[in-house]
Amino acid sequence: MGRRIREYDWDSHPLGNPHYWPPALQMAISLCLNSNFPTAVYWGEEQYVLYNDAWSVIPAERHPAALGRAAAELWWDIWAEVGPDFRRVYETGTGVAQYEIMLPMVRAGKACETWWNYSLTPIREPGGRVGGIFNQGHEITEAVLARRARQAEVERWKEVFRQAPAPIALLRGPDHVYEVVNEAYAGLVGHRQLIGRTVAAALEEIEAQGFIKLLDDVYRTGQPFIGSGVVLKLQRRADSAPEEVVLDFIYQPLRDENGAIEGIFVLANDVTERARAEGALRAALASSDPSNA
Repeated sequence: MGRRIREYDWDSHPLGNPHYWPPALQMAISLCLNSNFPTAVYWGEEQYVLYNDAWSVIPAERHPAALGRAAAELWWDIWAEVGPDFRRVYETGTGVAQYEIMLPMVRAGKACETWWNYSLTPIREPGGRVGGIFNQGHEITEAVLARRARQAEVERWKEVFRQAPAPIALLRGPDHVYEVVNEAYAGLVGHRQLIGRTVAAALEEIEAQGFIKLLDDVYRTGQPFIGSGVVLKLQRRADSAPEEVVLDFIYQPLRDENGAIEGIFVLANDVTERARAEGALRAALASSDPSNA
Protein backbone atom coordinates (compact mmCIF):
# COMPACT_ATOMS: atom_id res chain seq x y z
CA MET A 1 0.00 0.00 0.00
CA GLY A 2 2.95 2.32 0.54
CA ARG A 3 3.88 1.80 -3.11
CA ARG A 4 0.29 2.32 -4.27
CA ILE A 5 0.04 5.57 -2.31
CA ARG A 6 3.33 6.80 -3.76
CA GLU A 7 2.27 5.93 -7.32
CA TYR A 8 -1.28 7.33 -7.05
CA ASP A 9 -2.11 10.39 -9.18
CA TRP A 10 -2.76 12.71 -6.25
CA ASP A 11 -2.34 15.82 -8.39
CA SER A 12 -5.75 15.11 -9.90
CA HIS A 13 -7.27 14.22 -6.53
CA PRO A 14 -8.89 16.70 -4.11
CA LEU A 15 -6.22 15.90 -1.50
CA GLY A 16 -3.52 17.15 -3.84
CA ASN A 17 0.19 16.35 -3.88
CA PRO A 18 1.35 14.46 -0.73
CA HIS A 19 4.28 16.87 -0.35
CA TYR A 20 1.75 19.50 0.68
CA TRP A 21 -0.41 17.35 2.94
CA PRO A 22 -0.82 18.67 6.48
CA PRO A 23 1.75 17.34 8.96
CA ALA A 24 -1.05 15.65 10.96
CA LEU A 25 -2.07 13.66 7.86
CA GLN A 26 1.50 12.75 7.02
CA MET A 27 2.09 11.52 10.55
CA ALA A 28 -1.15 9.51 10.53
CA ILE A 29 -0.23 7.87 7.20
CA SER A 30 3.20 6.96 8.55
CA LEU A 31 1.64 5.31 11.59
CA CYS A 32 -0.93 3.57 9.42
CA LEU A 33 1.56 2.07 6.94
CA ASN A 34 3.89 0.89 9.70
CA SER A 35 1.13 -0.88 11.62
CA ASN A 36 0.49 -4.61 11.26
CA PHE A 37 -3.09 -4.09 12.46
CA PRO A 38 -5.84 -3.28 9.90
CA THR A 39 -5.68 0.53 9.82
CA ALA A 40 -7.13 3.28 7.63
CA VAL A 41 -7.00 7.07 7.65
CA TYR A 42 -10.01 9.13 6.55
CA TRP A 43 -9.17 12.73 5.77
CA GLY A 44 -11.05 15.93 5.04
CA GLU A 45 -14.73 16.77 4.86
CA GLU A 46 -15.32 13.98 2.34
CA GLN A 47 -13.26 11.58 4.45
CA TYR A 48 -11.03 10.27 1.68
CA VAL A 49 -9.56 6.91 2.65
CA LEU A 50 -5.94 5.75 2.75
CA TYR A 51 -5.03 2.40 4.29
CA ASN A 52 -2.40 -0.24 4.91
CA ASP A 53 -1.98 -3.78 3.63
CA ALA A 54 -3.66 -5.38 6.64
CA TRP A 55 -6.78 -3.23 6.07
CA SER A 56 -6.92 -3.98 2.32
CA VAL A 57 -8.86 -7.23 2.88
CA ILE A 58 -11.73 -5.35 4.55
CA PRO A 59 -13.12 -3.72 1.37
CA ALA A 60 -12.61 -7.05 -0.44
CA GLU A 61 -13.12 -6.59 -4.19
CA ARG A 62 -13.30 -2.80 -3.73
CA HIS A 63 -9.56 -2.89 -3.15
CA PRO A 64 -7.42 -1.31 -4.63
CA ALA A 65 -9.97 1.11 -6.09
CA ALA A 66 -10.92 2.02 -2.51
CA LEU A 67 -7.78 4.13 -2.22
CA GLY A 68 -8.65 7.82 -2.27
CA ARG A 69 -12.42 7.22 -2.31
CA ALA A 70 -14.79 9.26 -0.16
CA ALA A 71 -16.07 7.24 2.81
CA ALA A 72 -19.77 7.59 1.95
CA GLU A 73 -19.06 6.49 -1.62
CA LEU A 74 -16.83 3.59 -0.63
CA TRP A 75 -19.17 2.33 2.10
CA TRP A 76 -22.48 3.05 0.38
CA ASP A 77 -23.91 -0.26 1.65
CA ILE A 78 -23.17 0.31 5.34
CA TRP A 79 -23.01 4.11 5.56
CA ALA A 80 -26.37 4.25 7.31
CA GLU A 81 -24.79 2.20 10.12
CA VAL A 82 -21.29 3.69 10.34
CA GLY A 83 -21.86 7.21 9.01
CA PRO A 84 -23.30 8.54 12.29
CA ASP A 85 -20.15 7.38 14.13
CA PHE A 86 -17.94 9.24 11.64
CA ARG A 87 -20.02 12.40 11.98
CA ARG A 88 -19.92 12.17 15.77
CA VAL A 89 -16.12 12.04 15.78
CA TYR A 90 -15.87 15.06 13.47
CA GLU A 91 -18.46 17.07 15.36
CA THR A 92 -17.46 16.27 18.94
CA GLY A 93 -13.79 15.36 18.65
CA THR A 94 -14.46 12.30 20.77
CA GLY A 95 -13.38 8.85 19.65
CA VAL A 96 -15.78 5.96 19.13
CA ALA A 97 -15.27 2.25 19.80
CA GLN A 98 -17.78 -0.36 18.70
CA TYR A 99 -17.81 -4.05 19.54
CA GLU A 100 -19.69 -6.88 17.83
CA ILE A 101 -21.44 -4.59 15.36
CA MET A 102 -23.29 -6.25 12.49
CA LEU A 103 -22.74 -4.53 9.13
CA PRO A 104 -24.67 -5.80 6.06
CA MET A 105 -21.71 -5.45 3.71
CA VAL A 106 -22.07 -6.26 0.01
CA ARG A 107 -19.44 -8.72 -1.17
CA ALA A 108 -19.30 -10.28 -4.62
CA GLY A 109 -22.62 -8.57 -5.37
CA LYS A 110 -24.41 -10.08 -2.39
CA ALA A 111 -25.31 -8.54 0.96
CA CYS A 112 -23.54 -10.46 3.70
CA GLU A 113 -23.89 -10.49 7.46
CA THR A 114 -20.52 -9.29 8.73
CA TRP A 115 -19.48 -8.55 12.31
CA TRP A 116 -16.85 -6.08 13.48
CA ASN A 117 -14.91 -4.50 16.29
CA TYR A 118 -13.65 -1.07 15.26
CA SER A 119 -12.47 2.25 16.59
CA LEU A 120 -12.54 5.79 15.20
CA THR A 121 -10.02 8.22 16.68
CA PRO A 122 -9.97 11.93 15.80
CA ILE A 123 -6.83 13.31 14.13
CA ARG A 124 -6.43 16.94 15.14
CA GLU A 125 -4.71 19.66 13.18
CA PRO A 126 -2.89 22.61 14.80
CA GLY A 127 -5.52 24.65 16.61
CA GLY A 128 -7.51 21.57 17.63
CA ARG A 129 -9.77 21.16 14.60
CA VAL A 130 -10.54 17.55 13.64
CA GLY A 131 -9.02 17.02 10.20
CA GLY A 132 -9.52 13.29 9.89
CA ILE A 133 -10.11 9.95 11.52
CA PHE A 134 -7.71 7.16 12.42
CA ASN A 135 -9.60 3.89 11.99
CA GLN A 136 -8.64 0.43 13.18
CA GLY A 137 -10.95 -2.51 12.67
CA HIS A 138 -11.08 -6.26 12.97
CA GLU A 139 -13.64 -8.57 11.41
CA ILE A 140 -15.04 -11.15 13.83
CA THR A 141 -17.70 -12.68 11.57
CA GLU A 142 -16.33 -16.22 11.80
CA ALA A 143 -16.10 -16.05 15.58
CA VAL A 144 -19.64 -14.70 15.95
CA LEU A 145 -21.15 -17.26 13.57
CA ALA A 146 -19.20 -20.09 15.20
CA ARG A 147 -20.44 -19.00 18.62
CA ARG A 148 -23.99 -18.82 17.28
CA ALA A 149 -23.67 -22.32 15.82
CA ARG A 150 -22.35 -23.65 19.14
CA GLN A 151 -25.21 -22.01 21.00
CA ALA A 152 -27.74 -23.47 18.56
CA GLU A 153 -26.18 -26.90 19.10
CA VAL A 154 -26.37 -26.44 22.86
CA GLU A 155 -30.01 -25.44 22.62
CA ARG A 156 -30.74 -28.47 20.42
CA TRP A 157 -29.14 -30.79 22.92
CA LYS A 158 -30.96 -29.09 25.78
CA GLU A 159 -34.24 -29.86 24.03
CA VAL A 160 -33.15 -33.47 23.50
CA PHE A 161 -32.32 -33.71 27.20
CA ARG A 162 -35.64 -32.18 28.24
CA GLN A 163 -37.54 -34.80 26.23
CA ALA A 164 -35.44 -37.76 27.39
CA PRO A 165 -37.27 -40.24 29.64
CA ALA A 166 -34.23 -40.77 31.87
CA PRO A 167 -33.25 -38.15 34.49
CA ILE A 168 -30.57 -35.86 33.00
CA ALA A 169 -28.77 -32.78 34.31
CA LEU A 170 -25.92 -30.56 33.13
CA LEU A 171 -23.73 -29.03 35.83
CA ARG A 172 -21.32 -26.15 35.15
CA GLY A 173 -18.17 -25.12 36.93
CA PRO A 174 -16.32 -26.44 39.97
CA ASP A 175 -19.30 -25.63 42.22
CA HIS A 176 -21.59 -27.83 40.09
CA VAL A 177 -24.26 -25.30 39.18
CA TYR A 178 -27.39 -26.66 37.50
CA GLU A 179 -27.59 -25.37 33.92
CA VAL A 180 -30.05 -27.87 32.44
CA VAL A 181 -32.39 -30.41 34.01
CA ASN A 182 -35.14 -32.35 32.33
CA GLU A 183 -38.56 -33.16 33.71
CA ALA A 184 -37.51 -36.67 34.71
CA TYR A 185 -34.66 -35.33 36.84
CA ALA A 186 -36.85 -32.69 38.42
CA GLY A 187 -39.36 -35.39 39.32
CA LEU A 188 -36.62 -37.59 40.76
CA VAL A 189 -35.47 -34.95 43.26
CA GLY A 190 -38.93 -33.61 44.09
CA HIS A 191 -39.43 -30.67 41.69
CA ARG A 192 -37.22 -28.22 43.61
CA GLN A 193 -35.72 -24.98 42.34
CA LEU A 194 -32.56 -26.17 40.59
CA ILE A 195 -31.49 -23.96 37.66
CA GLY A 196 -28.74 -21.54 38.67
CA ARG A 197 -28.18 -23.19 42.04
CA THR A 198 -25.37 -25.47 43.12
CA VAL A 199 -26.10 -29.12 43.78
CA ALA A 200 -25.06 -28.62 47.42
CA ALA A 201 -27.56 -25.78 47.87
CA ALA A 202 -30.43 -27.42 45.97
CA LEU A 203 -30.03 -30.92 47.43
CA GLU A 204 -28.64 -30.24 50.89
CA GLU A 205 -29.27 -33.76 52.15
CA ILE A 206 -26.91 -35.47 49.67
CA GLU A 207 -23.69 -33.74 50.77
CA ALA A 208 -23.44 -35.78 53.97
CA GLN A 209 -23.99 -38.90 51.84
CA GLY A 210 -20.80 -38.26 49.86
CA PHE A 211 -22.20 -37.24 46.49
CA ILE A 212 -20.70 -33.74 46.38
CA LYS A 213 -17.28 -35.28 46.99
CA LEU A 214 -17.88 -37.64 44.08
CA LEU A 215 -18.69 -34.66 41.84
CA ASP A 216 -15.59 -32.82 43.07
CA ASP A 217 -13.42 -35.85 42.26
CA VAL A 218 -14.84 -36.17 38.74
CA TYR A 219 -14.30 -32.45 38.08
CA ARG A 220 -10.76 -32.54 39.48
CA THR A 221 -9.54 -35.76 37.84
CA GLY A 222 -11.55 -35.83 34.62
CA GLN A 223 -12.42 -39.46 35.32
CA PRO A 224 -16.11 -40.43 35.01
CA PHE A 225 -17.88 -42.15 37.88
CA ILE A 226 -20.39 -44.95 37.35
CA GLY A 227 -22.65 -45.89 40.24
CA SER A 228 -24.75 -49.07 40.22
CA GLY A 229 -27.49 -49.80 42.73
CA VAL A 230 -26.46 -46.85 44.91
CA VAL A 231 -28.77 -46.14 47.83
CA LEU A 232 -29.40 -42.53 48.84
CA LYS A 233 -32.00 -40.57 50.75
CA LEU A 234 -33.81 -37.66 49.06
CA GLN A 235 -36.02 -35.06 50.72
CA ARG A 236 -38.58 -35.13 47.92
CA ARG A 237 -41.24 -33.36 50.00
CA ALA A 238 -40.59 -30.69 52.60
CA ASP A 239 -43.36 -32.03 54.86
CA SER A 240 -42.24 -35.67 54.90
CA ALA A 241 -39.24 -37.75 55.89
CA PRO A 242 -36.42 -38.41 53.39
CA GLU A 243 -37.19 -41.23 50.99
CA GLU A 244 -34.73 -44.00 50.26
CA VAL A 245 -34.13 -44.46 46.55
CA VAL A 246 -31.81 -46.70 44.58
CA LEU A 247 -30.04 -45.31 41.51
CA ASP A 248 -27.81 -46.32 38.68
CA PHE A 249 -26.04 -43.16 37.55
CA ILE A 250 -23.11 -41.68 35.63
CA TYR A 251 -21.09 -38.54 36.32
CA GLN A 252 -19.38 -37.75 33.02
CA PRO A 253 -16.95 -34.79 32.83
CA LEU A 254 -17.55 -32.23 30.07
CA ARG A 255 -14.60 -30.55 28.34
CA ASP A 256 -14.36 -27.30 26.39
CA GLU A 257 -12.64 -26.90 22.99
CA ASN A 258 -9.26 -26.67 24.76
CA GLY A 259 -9.76 -29.86 26.72
CA ALA A 260 -10.33 -28.18 30.08
CA ILE A 261 -13.13 -29.57 32.25
CA GLU A 262 -16.04 -27.15 32.39
CA GLY A 263 -18.85 -29.22 33.84
CA ILE A 264 -20.39 -32.62 34.49
CA PHE A 265 -23.12 -34.51 32.65
CA VAL A 266 -25.41 -36.47 34.96
CA LEU A 267 -27.48 -39.41 33.76
CA ALA A 268 -29.51 -41.32 36.32
CA ASN A 269 -31.91 -44.24 36.38
CA ASP A 270 -34.25 -44.82 39.31
CA VAL A 271 -34.09 -48.57 39.97
CA THR A 272 -35.79 -48.45 43.38
CA GLU A 273 -38.70 -50.66 42.40
CA ARG A 274 -36.41 -53.16 40.72
CA ALA A 275 -34.18 -53.27 43.79
CA ARG A 276 -37.20 -53.82 46.05
CA ALA A 277 -38.49 -56.59 43.80
CA GLU A 278 -35.09 -58.27 43.72
CA GLY A 279 -34.83 -57.99 47.50
CA ALA A 280 -38.28 -59.49 47.94
CA LEU A 281 -37.39 -62.32 45.55
CA ARG A 282 -34.20 -63.09 47.44
CA ALA A 283 -36.11 -63.09 50.74
CA ALA A 284 -38.74 -65.43 49.31
CA LEU A 285 -36.12 -67.81 47.94
CA ALA A 286 -34.27 -67.77 51.22
CA SER A 287 -37.44 -68.57 53.19
CA SER A 288 -38.30 -71.48 50.91
CA ASP A 289 -34.82 -73.04 50.99
CA PRO A 290 -34.96 -76.25 53.13
CA SER A 291 -31.42 -75.65 54.28
CA ASN A 292 -32.71 -72.64 56.22
CA ALA A 293 -34.98 -74.89 58.30
